[in-house]
Formats: sequence, structure tokens, C-alpha cells
Amino acid sequence: MNRPLYVAALIVASFARIACAFGEPARVASPTGVPDEGALRPAMSPIERDLQSSPLLVRDPALNDYMHGVACKVAMDECSRLRLYIVEQPWFNATMAPDGMVIVWTGALLRMRDEAELAFVLGHEAGHFRAHHVIASTAYRFSREQEREADRMGFAAAVARGYDPQSAVELLARMLREEKTRTGAASSAYAYHPPTRERLDAMRTEVARLTTHGNERNTSTYRAAIHPFLQEWLDAELARRQYAASVLVVSELLADAPPGDKALLSFYLGEAYRRRGQPADRIDAARWYAQAVALPDPPAAAWREHGLALRDAGRRREAADALRRYLDVAGDAPDRAFVEHDLAELQGHAQ
Repeated sequence: MNRPLYVAALIVASFARIACAFGEPARVASPTGVPDEGALRPAMSPIERDLQSSPLLVRDPALNDYMHGVACKVAMDECSRLRLYIVEQPWFNATMAPDGMVIVWTGALLRMRDEAELAFVLGHEAGHFRAHHVIASTAYRFSREQEREADRMGFAAAVARGYDPQSAVELLARMLREEKTRTGAASSAYAYHPPTRERLDAMRTEVARLTTHGNERNTSTYRAAIHPFLQEWLDAELARRQYAASVLVVSELLADAPPGDKALLSFYLGEAYRRRGQPADRIDAARWYAQAVALPDPPAAAWREHGLALRDAGRRREAADALRRYLDVAGDAPDRAFVEHDLAELQGHAQ
């Protein structure tokens, strides 16, 4: 394994030790067995140094500045002690390390809808730090009660900054729906969290207790911040090969998307169905490819997949038109020779 890939794999393995789906960090004890805050930074520094040079790190200045600004809103007086990193990993996860290092995975950013949801997640992580949960925790993880407290603190911090409290409910509800698509044992990162259903019910109770609150979502600001990465993160989502979850995630993103993103998301929903490959999925994939090319600014690949779906349906003339359109808009696509071969076969049959 080459050095960049080795370092990337090592960092992901290190994150697994401090990971939380909103938080399960490691703990460092002093020689007496009592957690020592002074030992935390030296223990985490090697991981942070590797992270800073990792190919997984998202270094875009605009996105990092935006994320740091939201974190500071909900971290209050701890803002100067937090260091935030965005990491290219397609799962929903955010992490608070023992020394104030906050790590947010791109899969979480893909699944969020607005700044209010981001504020809740970052407020949760900052809550662990403000409450000194790392120092109090045992067995190298937070307790379920500490996770409950971090939820309450994150919620309170976001509401205090004027964010819509319903955002926390909506985020947890989507998490619960995605969890239901999984088969097999739950991830160990979730094992020491309260069940998502319990967390969702608790947030609904917190919202019901409020007598007044703000309604800030800053949806357009959030969308503008993540939009340059949307296609890359969708590719990574499908690369997980957890297609039942991806169908749900992408379909819900599509339902909430602004008009300019609908063609892209329609194409990726078609891709999720095609790659899953269940008996009826080919029909569903073809339907979403057709929708993608009917909308403004579809990705070039949508024309290719639409053409191949039409070919499989026996609609050869329309398939040839779609593949020609793909070649027109795709430029020097790496699969150009293969598509030209398919197109020649279609044209030969049409003669």
C-alpha cells in the first residue's frame, strides 16, 4: 500500500477508536488510572498531525470557514479551543476528540438539510467538550447518559442562537428511517448511544416545552456551502454499496432539493436502483434517468444511462439519440470508445 493510502487507512482506523455518530471519543488515563486532561493533547497529537496531511481531509477554505463559524455559534466560550476538520467519509458521523478536535464526516453533511441541523450536531459535540465528558467517561467511551446530556446541550445551544428547534427532530427522524434499512448487527459506534427512537422522542419533548423560539434555518446558505461537493459526495454514498440506504437517502434529498439540484439527484437515484439490481429496479432506474434528462442541466452520464435503458427496452432510435447527446456533452469521456461501439450497433440495427 502506498504511503498516502496507508496514512488514510490509519487515520480512518484511528477515527474508529474516537468515533461517535454524534460521539464516542477515546479517553486517556493518567498512571493512577484517573483521567488527566493534561495527557489528552499529547495522546491525540499524532492522530491530528496525520489528519492534517491526509488525502481524506477536505481543505476547501470556504467550506471550512463556514463550518467553523457555525461551530463557534454553538460552542460559546469554548470556540477558541475547538479545531474543526472535515473528512471524506460517506457515513453519518461527527466526533469530539478529548482535546477539542472536532471531526465531521462528509456523509453527515450530505444528509443534513440546513444550517440549523448542522448547529444541532456541532452543538452536541461541543456539549461533550463543555461538560468534560471525556474526563468523566469510562471504558474509552461516553455513557448513554452523557450522550443524552450532549443532545440536550446541543439543542439548547442551537435554540439559544435562534435556530429552528424542529430541525433536530427532523434530522433524528431521518436517521431513524435510514437505520431501519440496515440488516445485521448495529454499528459499534452506535452501541453506547441511546436508541435513535429514544433520542427523537426526547427532542420532541424538548420542542414541546419551548414557549418561544427562533425559526432560523439558513437553508440557502448551507446549500451554497456544500453544493460544490454534492456530486462527489453522492458518488461516495453509492460506493458504500448499501443500496437500500442510498435509495432512501437520495430520494429524500431529491424531495427536498432546490430546482437546480433535481436533475443531478434524479440521476443518482436511478444509479442507486440500477446498482442495487433487484427485480424491479431496472424499471425504476430507467424512470429516474428519463426524469433527469427531462430537467435542466442533467449530468452527462444521465444521457448515457438513459440511452442504455432505452436500448434495453428495444427503443433503439431513441437510444441512439440519447447516446449521441452523451457524446456531445461528455467531451473526452474515458468510456467514449465503448459508447461509440454501442451507438454503431444501434445504428446498424436501425438500417
